Amino acid sequence: MGEEKAHQGVLRGSAGVSAAGTCKHSDAPISKRVKSRPCISDGTEYLASVKVPRFPPTQRLFFYELPPHLGTTAAFSDTVLPRLKQSLSLTLQSWTLLAGNLAWPQSSDKPLIQYSDGDAVSLTVAESGADFRHLSDKSSFREATEYHSHLPDLPSSHARVPVLALQVTLFPNSGFSVGYSAHHAVVDGKTATMFMNSWASVCSSSNSMADQPFYGRAFLSEDQERVMLNRVLDQGGPNNKSLMLMDLKSPGDAAFVTFQLTRANIETLKNWVRARLERNQQTDVHLSNFTAISAFVWVCLIKLHGMRGGEKAQLRFAADCRARLDPPVPSTYFGNCVVGCCPTADVDGLLGEDGVAMAAKVIGEAIDDLKHADLKAAQDLIFGRPSSPISVDKVFSISGSPRFEFYKVDFGWGRPRKVEVTSIDRTGAFSLSDSGDGTAAVEIGLALKKNKVAGFASMFASGLEAFGRP
Repeated sequence: MGEEKAHQGVLRGSAGVSAAGTCKHSDAPISKRVKSRPCISDGTEYLASVKVPRFPPTQRLFFYELPPHLGTTAAFSDTVLPRLKQSLSLTLQSWTLLAGNLAWPQSSDKPLIQYSDGDAVSLTVAESGADFRHLSDKSSFREATEYHSHLPDLPSSHARVPVLALQVTLFPNSGFSVGYSAHHAVVDGKTATMFMNSWASVCSSSNSMADQPFYGRAFLSEDQERVMLNRVLDQGGPNNKSLMLMDLKSPGDAAFVTFQLTRANIETLKNWVRARLERNQQTDVHLSNFTAISAFVWVCLIKLHGMRGGEKAQLRFAADCRARLDPPVPSTYFGNCVVGCCPTADVDGLLGEDGVAMAAKVIGEAIDDLKHADLKAAQDLIFGRPSSPISVDKVFSISGSPRFEFYKVDFGWGRPRKVEVTSIDRTGAFSLSDSGDGTAAVEIGLALKKNKVAGFASMFASGLEAFGRP
């Protein structure tokens, strides 16, 4: 299956995590090898504006409980781990490019996803003495540094960077975690979801595979590619082809916190927003669960950061555009096919009595700008839109989406106890996801300084209470 032990007994970090070994997993032999594919078609104006070829990887951790008879080191090594490894190798038969590297040769006018025989996905296998239940808890804050040793590195150089790295960590007599680091220029949230579901499906059933990735790239025009290339080359340029990842630091006192919204909470919030908009004779606003929840969290964060009247705030999030291109691409498209939505508002209005409703209005308008655009305009928006000339005082961002449904990723031992978007401690984004708790519909994840946690929790709780009042 293309496995080879790299090293044994290497200590990682100071959290009591020891690496039992690092394996290289490639796909089983197949009749046709993909040597390289253009990567620039995966880029978008928004992501390029934050230097996607050099932006730190997206990282997630999935925590799974194990029954007592599988939780020992011996049982895990004999039963669980072999299934995870074998199913990964089988899955990579279809997901070949995940074993490749993002490269930008000096002789090439565009970055490439390169794959050749022998390339593989790095899988680190480790054992941790950390408290499994604490790390996978949703009710208390967890220090961000507690997660770092449970995540794989994605080593980069000026010439190349792996597309994906994985780590499986056993917490003896408790459970295990699966962590990934993925390069966002190659793998967007939809692609990551499809891969994780495919791997889990093969692992749990031994023979079935979820959606097969679509590798087509013919839908881009040369003009669209050139616009995107010029933007990337000019960042730190001229002609900057470096792929060295940005070294964004996590604040030393950052803590992960999780807030949950039930379906009843969401309906109450939407009804409140709808009533305030109708009172202001604004009835044509795109009001979805995403719009309302994002508006609420955005306003809470604006208040938490002490923004004042006279300032402007912006919220950035990505929208899947697979169905918006001309012609549309399959929903199983492999890569990064998103467009950035960047609603911007005066802080004065967002701090007012109807602030959450006003925030929902500008978010909804940004979504409608994409939704109502013709297909050609949407394609230009993704690959050829100039940077926004609007000056803002603070930018907030969202990572993930409840539509990804990461809590359905089941390797055969049950759904995750917790899914954590750990990269938000470096990017400052807040995450949105589905919830593994049967009583909740949406999870909101934040990485806040410890002295800010209580303040946000208070605003969040008081906001929910206010939305329920007549």
